[in-house]
Amino acid sequence: MNVTLTLEEYEALLSMARKGASTDGRRQLEPFLQSIEKRNGITRYFLWVQWQEAGYPLPPTAKFPEIWPPELRMSIERTDRAISLADVTQAMSTRANKPTNILVTTDPGATLGWTELNEYFH
Repeated sequence: MNVTLTLEEYEALLSMARKGASTDGRRQLEPFLQSIEKRNGITRYFLWVQWQEAGYPLPPTAKFPEIWPPELRMSIERTDRAISLADVTQAMSTRANKPTNILVTTDPGATLGWTELNEYFH
Protein backbone atom coordinates (compact mmCIF):
# COMPACT_ATOMS: atom_id res chain seq x y z
CA MET A 1 0.00 0.00 0.00
CA ASN A 2 1.23 3.52 -0.81
CA VAL A 3 0.40 6.69 1.09
CA THR A 4 0.15 10.03 -0.69
CA LEU A 5 0.76 13.37 1.00
CA THR A 6 0.74 16.90 -0.32
CA LEU A 7 4.01 18.79 0.09
CA GLU A 8 2.40 20.84 2.86
CA GLU A 9 1.34 17.68 4.70
CA TYR A 10 4.84 16.23 4.30
CA GLU A 11 6.42 19.43 5.68
CA ALA A 12 4.04 19.38 8.68
CA LEU A 13 4.84 15.72 9.36
CA LEU A 14 8.55 16.47 9.07
CA SER A 15 8.30 19.33 11.54
CA MET A 16 6.39 17.24 14.07
CA ALA A 17 8.84 14.34 13.76
CA ARG A 18 11.82 16.61 14.36
CA LYS A 19 10.28 18.29 17.40
CA GLY A 20 9.84 14.98 19.17
CA ALA A 21 13.25 13.56 18.29
CA SER A 22 16.44 13.61 20.34
CA THR A 23 19.77 14.58 18.78
CA ASP A 24 20.42 10.96 17.79
CA GLY A 25 16.80 10.56 16.73
CA ARG A 26 17.08 13.53 14.36
CA ARG A 27 20.17 11.95 12.80
CA GLN A 28 18.39 8.60 12.42
CA LEU A 29 15.37 10.33 10.92
CA GLU A 30 17.44 12.04 8.22
CA PRO A 31 18.21 9.02 5.95
CA PHE A 32 14.57 7.93 6.17
CA LEU A 33 13.40 11.40 5.10
CA GLN A 34 15.98 11.53 2.31
CA SER A 35 14.73 8.22 0.90
CA ILE A 36 11.15 9.54 0.85
CA GLU A 37 12.31 12.77 -0.77
CA LYS A 38 14.34 10.96 -3.41
CA ARG A 39 11.36 8.80 -4.41
CA ASN A 40 9.15 11.88 -4.65
CA GLY A 41 11.52 14.36 -6.30
CA ILE A 42 11.71 16.63 -3.24
CA THR A 43 14.80 18.70 -2.55
CA ARG A 44 14.88 19.87 1.06
CA TYR A 45 17.24 22.47 2.51
CA PHE A 46 17.79 22.56 6.27
CA LEU A 47 19.77 24.85 8.54
CA TRP A 48 20.10 25.21 12.30
CA VAL A 49 20.77 28.77 13.47
CA GLN A 50 21.94 29.71 16.94
CA TRP A 51 23.10 32.92 18.51
CA GLN A 52 23.79 34.80 21.69
CA GLU A 53 22.06 37.98 22.75
CA ALA A 54 24.48 40.92 23.09
CA GLY A 55 24.78 42.05 26.69
CA TYR A 56 23.22 38.91 28.17
CA PRO A 57 25.29 36.03 29.52
CA LEU A 58 24.47 32.48 28.56
CA PRO A 59 22.87 30.42 31.32
CA PRO A 60 25.37 28.31 33.28
CA THR A 61 23.69 25.16 31.93
CA ALA A 62 24.74 25.98 28.33
CA LYS A 63 27.40 23.64 26.96
CA PHE A 64 28.08 24.25 23.28
CA PRO A 65 27.10 22.47 21.12
CA GLU A 66 25.28 19.77 23.09
CA ILE A 67 23.21 22.01 25.35
CA TRP A 68 22.05 25.37 24.05
CA PRO A 69 19.11 27.48 25.24
CA PRO A 70 16.18 26.64 22.93
CA GLU A 71 15.18 30.30 22.79
CA LEU A 72 18.56 31.01 21.16
CA ARG A 73 18.34 28.30 18.52
CA MET A 74 15.97 27.67 15.61
CA SER A 75 15.81 25.67 12.43
CA ILE A 76 14.92 26.82 8.94
CA GLU A 77 13.69 24.41 6.33
CA ARG A 78 12.68 24.98 2.73
CA THR A 79 11.64 22.80 -0.17
CA ASP A 80 11.14 25.50 -2.78
CA ARG A 81 14.74 26.79 -2.95
CA ALA A 82 18.04 26.91 -1.07
CA ILE A 83 18.10 28.84 2.20
CA SER A 84 19.60 32.31 1.77
CA LEU A 85 21.21 34.82 4.09
CA ALA A 86 18.03 36.88 3.73
CA ASP A 87 15.98 33.91 5.02
CA VAL A 88 18.18 33.68 8.12
CA THR A 89 18.10 37.44 8.67
CA GLN A 90 14.32 37.54 8.34
CA ALA A 91 13.81 34.59 10.70
CA MET A 92 16.19 36.10 13.25
CA SER A 93 14.31 39.40 13.17
CA THR A 94 11.31 37.59 14.65
CA ARG A 95 13.22 35.61 17.30
CA ALA A 96 16.27 37.63 18.38
CA ASN A 97 16.72 41.08 19.91
CA LYS A 98 20.44 41.83 19.57
CA PRO A 99 21.95 38.68 18.06
CA THR A 100 25.69 38.18 18.13
CA ASN A 101 27.97 35.18 17.51
CA ILE A 102 25.50 33.74 15.00
CA LEU A 103 26.38 30.20 13.93
CA VAL A 104 24.74 27.79 11.48
CA THR A 105 24.95 24.09 10.67
CA THR A 106 23.25 21.64 8.34
CA ASP A 107 23.76 18.81 10.86
CA PRO A 108 20.31 17.52 11.84
CA GLY A 109 21.69 16.65 15.28
CA ALA A 110 22.87 20.24 15.81
CA THR A 111 26.29 19.23 17.12
CA LEU A 112 28.66 19.09 14.12
CA GLY A 113 29.87 21.64 11.59
CA TRP A 114 28.87 24.90 13.25
CA THR A 115 30.09 27.79 11.08
CA GLU A 116 29.89 31.56 11.43
CA LEU A 117 26.91 32.92 9.52
CA ASN A 118 28.85 35.19 7.15
CA GLU A 119 31.43 32.46 6.45
CA TYR A 120 28.67 29.98 5.59
CA PHE A 121 27.09 32.35 3.06
CA HIS A 122 30.40 33.67 1.71
